[in-house]
Amino acid sequence: MLIPLREADGRCGAKAANLGRLLRAGFDVPAGFVISDAIGDDGWAQELKPALRDLGSGRFAVRSSAFGEDGGRAAGNVVPVIVQVMVEPEAAGVLLTRHPVSGADQVVIEAAGGLGNKAVDGTVTPQAWTVDGGGVTGPGPAEAPVLTRTQVLALGQLGRRIEAMFGVPQAIEWAVADEKVWILQTRPITTRPGGAEPVSSEPGEVLLRGTPASPGIALGPVRVITGLDDFDQFRAGDVLVCRTTSPAWTPLLARATAVVTEIGGMLAHAAILAREFGIPAVLAAPGAMTMLADGQQVVVDGSAGTVTAGANDERNR
Repeated sequence: MLIPLREADGRCGAKAANLGRLLRAGFDVPAGFVISDAIGDDGWAQELKPALRDLGSGRFAVRSSAFGEDGGRAAGNVVPVIVQVMVEPEAAGVLLTRHPVSGADQVVIEAAGGLGNKAVDGTVTPQAWTVDGGGVTGPGPAEAPVLTRTQVLALGQLGRRIEAMFGVPQAIEWAVADEKVWILQTRPITTRPGGAEPVSSEPGEVLLRGTPASPGIALGPVRVITGLDDFDQFRAGDVLVCRTTSPAWTPLLARATAVVTEIGGMLAHAAILAREFGIPAVLAAPGAMTMLADGQQVVVDGSAGTVTAGANDERNR
């Protein structure tokens, strides 16, 4: 069965239900519909062609809204799927209505030109802004900003309105197209409190600096992973060092004591999972894969954004 996105509720999975709620509240969400059970009910196939025609002649975005995602509850093999008009943005990204590292009452925004998946999947290091009341901190003067100050403030206000509606801090995917801010997804921020256990070793010299992305301090041996073929080299308690991560890297992040990447931002995949697993993360640390060696003991400080030599590492003696 096809359900208009505006009417989406708990039957449609949390992702679709949240978008339906936003639409009913008057927020700008790309038009679409939900296939309520893409596996168990094939009757939707006959409805699909006219439903797509009603959405228009452009491209479409297709995403899962399966139960168990975004805070939803599992419900057997029911797999709702969202189909929406594809927004062609000038800029897109993610915002959090609480600072993901310090927990401060600030809106953090990360953005890149074009589609927002570049900021989310960590394939670029996005530009970042922090909105604290009416104050804005953002990229340095050397960077040509992809958002204006007015757009940043508008996104901050939008995040606050959505947070107030849902009653808890939110992680929100958005896109700017045709002078309008479109909401693509919202979900509660999922962060395990406390971070990693304190280390028992005093750190040595600072080896790398990057973006602090998940709080806590941890000591462990470096394991440089270049791709899927290296996964069998990774051991529980290693410090994962890589260029970036994707969902396929989740098993490694679940066993890591910390993570360091060469690109990405506070709202990228690696950072989000690091906070969920409660391990420190330092992202956007250029040269990490060549400057750090396999087996080298390092201390990763995800609050300060530093990687230092461990006191018991032979290179630091």
